[in-house]
Amino acid sequence: MTTAISARHATAERSARLPRPSCWFVVLADRDPVVVPAGVRRVLRHPSGRPWLVGDWPDDAMVVAAAGRSRLALVGCATASPSHLLRLLVAARTVHDLDVAREVAGDYHLVAVIDGQRRIQGSATGTRRIFSVRIGGQSVAADRADVLAELAGARLDLTALALSLLDPSPPYPLDEVMPWSSVEALPPDHYLAVRRDERAEAVRWWRAPAAARSMAEGAPILRAALAEAVAARVAGAHTVSADLSGGLDSTAVCALAARGPAEIVAFTGLAHDPGDDDAQWAALAAAAMPGVAREILPSAALPLVFDGIAAVHESLDRPSIALVDRAKLRAGLERLALYTPRVHLTGFGGDEIAGGSPNYLPGLARRRPWTAVRHLRGHRAQQGWPLAATARGMRARGYQDCLRGMARTIAAARRGELDGRRRAPFLTALDWTPPPVVPGWLTDTALELLADAFADAARRAVPLAPTRCEHADLFAIRAAAGTFRALDQIADQLGPPLAAPLLDERVVRAALAVRPEERCSPWEYKPLLKEAMRQVVPAECLRRRTKADASAEEDRGLRTNRDVLVRLCDDSPLAELGLVEPDELRQACRRGPVPDHRAQALQPTVATDAWLRALRRRRG
Repeated sequence: MTTAISARHATAERSARLPRPSCWFVVLADRDPVVVPAGVRRVLRHPSGRPWLVGDWPDDAMVVAAAGRSRLALVGCATASPSHLLRLLVAARTVHDLDVAREVAGDYHLVAVIDGQRRIQGSATGTRRIFSVRIGGQSVAADRADVLAELAGARLDLTALALSLLDPSPPYPLDEVMPWSSVEALPPDHYLAVRRDERAEAVRWWRAPAAARSMAEGAPILRAALAEAVAARVAGAHTVSADLSGGLDSTAVCALAARGPAEIVAFTGLAHDPGDDDAQWAALAAAAMPGVAREILPSAALPLVFDGIAAVHESLDRPSIALVDRAKLRAGLERLALYTPRVHLTGFGGDEIAGGSPNYLPGLARRRPWTAVRHLRGHRAQQGWPLAATARGMRARGYQDCLRGMARTIAAARRGELDGRRRAPFLTALDWTPPPVVPGWLTDTALELLADAFADAARRAVPLAPTRCEHADLFAIRAAAGTFRALDQIADQLGPPLAAPLLDERVVRAALAVRPEERCSPWEYKPLLKEAMRQVVPAECLRRRTKADASAEEDRGLRTNRDVLVRLCDDSPLAELGLVEPDELRQACRRGPVPDHRAQALQPTVATDAWLRALRRRRG
């Protein structure tokens, strides 16, 4: 038996560096011929000497154990030492026995080989993904889809690009369609198991917990899980930066980080909207953290939405609306670079795990009808839901019925029966998933691709969970994780890496185990997270009842960058692919935000266009 080794002792091999992210990996079979991607700087090997894990990663981003012909690697942030990992590896008879998440907290990929079988796994929430492709009869996996696409010579997939234009996103499972032909995305709650004969299958390893706990039972468990997740990032005497926007999510993460051994630098960007009171709440929270340094970016120096969109060069492996906010992220990280932080903590995921969706009401009506009536009245009073539409939303309805309704909307758009914005018909927040907006600048080709995709999904789709509220929770968490992952890829070339402790598996599990009617209240904002943070966050901050409205900032960004967006329509890659009508898109950019027309509807189109431009530049 060999001893465990850490990543710093792994063999490093260098080659000519292509424009590529600084942290990526590919998992290869122990077979000939070996197909190794360009730009490899690090290699871990099979016992045979062939490459097993190749790519590029920082020294502290991987922990590895080896025992005879078996190997186990965790890539990312993992609370495991090499000796701990070795014990887990020795105890496993097959790769299916490696239930590492039960013992190791954090956010990481798992890559293992035992007796010639491989297991490749990402995170349960989707912050870390696995993609696969078959090359020469071998199953090749990676943590980035674009790396595999380049290795396999995959082409762009027009259906995926058309789906990426929907606002804010297509529903599940259409959100998982990759922009590369032949490259498949592994569901976050599955791992890829590859047999010795190279047959591969997706095996489910994670399920959401039963929502059976009360808030009183669940709040301490959530607090402990989040404290553990934050502690994993601040361990050691290093500098760590953290968002402190003034919202409850970033305040909770920052306050927990301040309790650790690291030097914490809290970052606050001041919004342009004078009605935004985030800065006041951030200052109040910071006053209760005397040992935390502050870095404040004034509104004059804070970029707007769409700023710098014509100069996107970052390497993302799929289109993401994160690109329209890239300048804001970069400005913050460039300011924080003065402190050389090891990691930057964010509050990403708080809305999704602690906010919940009102669509818990139909299920609650069957379990506790009088409580459901009381909650329903509260939501209706706040949201102004029409009575008839609310009654329709409370009726039993399957997920395929929901998708069929969206498919009919797409079909109507193809026939020109919808208005210029081609909005989906009104559905309340009680449904399985919100209907996306179909932009009015899509071509007939794009609409045909969408119609076929939605019709197929309506026939075959199975929801993420049995009930609509559980499905909505998981879909929202995956969407947040996808946006965070894209932001992390944008930050990759600047450093430091981003972290979202609220999206760690143990934190999500603790939150979802609380009954939805206690997580989502029409009378209080994020009651579960507030209860969990009573011993951590200043009491004054927990009394906040407001939430900053981002729409004013988005409208300002659109108005400021209108001329740039109009010029981009002149040579749009999306128009060249036949997916958008450039004149219609140009007019939408010129009009800007008008009543009943969301400025955000432009964001997915602009982001996808920018992603294609960056891809074209990298390919020369």
